[in-house]
Amino acid sequence: MIEFLSEPSWINPQIDFLLFLQNLRIGHFECFDKFFLSVTIFGEYWLPTLICAIVYWCIDFKAGMYLFSLEGINVLISHLLKMIACVYRPWVLSDKIHPSELAVPFAKGYSCPSGHSAMSSSVLGGVAYLQRKKVPVCLLFICLFLLVGFSRMWLGVHTPQDVLSGFAIGLILIFSVNGIINWAEKNINRYLYLAVIIDILSVLALVYVTYFNSYRMDYVDGQLLVDPKKSIYLTFAVFSYVLGLINGCFLCRRFFPFDPKQSSVKSRIVRGVIGCIVTVIMLKYIVNHVILVGVDLSIAVASMLFAGLLVTLIYPIIFTKIEKIIATKS
Repeated sequence: MIEFLSEPSWINPQIDFLLFLQNLRIGHFECFDKFFLSVTIFGEYWLPTLICAIVYWCIDFKAGMYLFSLEGINVLISHLLKMIACVYRPWVLSDKIHPSELAVPFAKGYSCPSGHSAMSSSVLGGVAYLQRKKVPVCLLFICLFLLVGFSRMWLGVHTPQDVLSGFAIGLILIFSVNGIINWAEKNINRYLYLAVIIDILSVLALVYVTYFNSYRMDYVDGQLLVDPKKSIYLTFAVFSYVLGLINGCFLCRRFFPFDPKQSSVKSRIVRGVIGCIVTVIMLKYIVNHVILVGVDLSIAVASMLFAGLLVTLIYPIIFTKIEKIIATKS
């Protein structure tokens, strides 16, 4: 245990559980590390976005909007809580914890709640909720997000409290966001009110984490364990992206509604394939060449905001216009 850290006693049983998993992993089943690392992609930013986008573009507009709302609001809440709680990673809490070397490069910043667990439980759990009448499909998605949470503990990058708090956020949002969407559907102008409310609350949250939140400043070998400036920068970038997604959804619902079911299967497949390719290339480029490089904050915010708007607003406008032109000519 690092001397300068004083953690509550209830952390100890969680460390013991991680040690139990660690002994299994290192002693007998280290070969599963790559499998569990691949499972965690269901809790990262780009794959949940693609799942939401495919539903949104190609299957059911309102269901996709619901999933995007889950993804976005979940990220806003879970990331804000991370910044407020400032909980360190398990290997910082105890020097007995040795996380998988494969997972460490993707486990930066604060630890609680688990972003992967929150993301997977909200999006995959949201799909399970939408498919609740199809029991096998529903159970498949439930098992998948549970597996994501377990993978974070197996790899040694999160404690049970991190995972369970992430699950709690996701599951609460599944039902609360559904109620909010149903309320807004009674008068589509309400989506504009929702967008304004979410934007204002997000700006207030950013002001808080920038100027009023107190951060732990613990050093090891002269290096900060977590640099608050980098965390704040990432928070601005993440918030910009999800605000682009949410605002794009609500603006599209109000001013540019479309129904994927009215398009041919071929058109939906084409728009889905093209959209997924463009989205992955765009997100990978922005993350690797803007966010990770640490370019000027205004450029990072603008890039991430544009990325979110492109997925939920700009691209739908483009493909509906193009498909109408093609249909008219044929």
